[in-house]
Amino acid sequence: MIVMKNIALSLVLCATTGLNGAGANEAIELRRKDLLHKDDGVEQMKSDISGLAQKGLDSLEWGLLIEAEGSYAESGGGNDSDLTLATVEFVLDAAVNDWIHGHLGLLWEEDDTESDNLDEAYIEIGGSKDYPYYFVAGRFYLPFGNFESAFISDPLTLELAEIRQSSAMAGIGNEWIELNAGAFKGDVDKDEEEDDNISDFYASVTYTPSEYFQCGAYWLSDLMETDSQSDFGDDVAQLDGYDKQGGAGAFANVFIGPFMFNAEYASALDSYDVAGGSYLPMAFNLEASMQFAEKWRTGLTFQGSDDLYAAHEDDVFGDKYPGRAYGAVVSYGLHENVTVSAEYLHLEDLDDGEDGDLVTLQLALEI
Repeated sequence: MIVMKNIALSLVLCATTGLNGAGANEAIELRRKDLLHKDDGVEQMKSDISGLAQKGLDSLEWGLLIEAEGSYAESGGGNDSDLTLATVEFVLDAAVNDWIHGHLGLLWEEDDTESDNLDEAYIEIGGSKDYPYYFVAGRFYLPFGNFESAFISDPLTLELAEIRQSSAMAGIGNEWIELNAGAFKGDVDKDEEEDDNISDFYASVTYTPSEYFQCGAYWLSDLMETDSQSDFGDDVAQLDGYDKQGGAGAFANVFIGPFMFNAEYASALDSYDVAGGSYLPMAFNLEASMQFAEKWRTGLTFQGSDDLYAAHEDDVFGDKYPGRAYGAVVSYGLHENVTVSAEYLHLEDLDDGEDGDLVTLQLALEI
């Protein structure tokens, strides 16, 4: 009996051990599958994150511009020379989808924009092939001027008319025509009450009937709001006789093979009768340029201005821009992204009627 009991007990123990072994193996297999499932989930998460990151990168476009310049100038019997890092510009565009995108522009210019590097930042809705209507809000250059040029130095039309503001603009455009209009809160007002309200407006139209020709016109409710004029606009606005005057301009660009012709004119619509006289700022620019031998471009310019100043102090305008300027430029492409240029300008009718000459060399990298 004792032998039989031992045998039975052994059988029970063996059976129990066998069952426990099978259960343990099954538990281990389930755990392994669970870990594999979790690993698959982690890999899927990594793949999703990688896909989102790649999609984000694909939606970004960026650009970089660096310009180093050397210059020599003579006027009024004196001369000066300089070496400057003239421009460092970085732009970034982010497309949310086909009809919404954002733009960021950072700009550093030696002795000019060193203290304010946020050049542009705005959101644009629309403006695609499927959505020709668009709305732009933020800080950007208003469509008051075209300023097409092959020269190193800014044309006098840009010196007069360029304007950057925080603004809202609506428009419509296609491959032939573009119309837009907008509003902003100006910086120059004689009436302090107007300082607290949106009181300045602008509009422009651009017509491009073919790849060979483009023209347009633009209007601004107060020319004193442009970047160059607003530097002393508050002083001028307090003078007796000051009244707000609008500005307008027009341009035409012709492209024929390697040749390019540019013409632009901008002016106040009426004079500012201040400081015991009449002040009516105006500027024009005429250019012809040609590309040759693949990497070379040369150009000629004739431009002028009236009543265009960069300063006003003690009821006197100063730092006069040239009444007439003409010169030539030549550029050579060292590389797809690198250009070296040389420019000569003869300047007439500066302060006190003096004449001058300006030579500028530039090395530029653009990506």
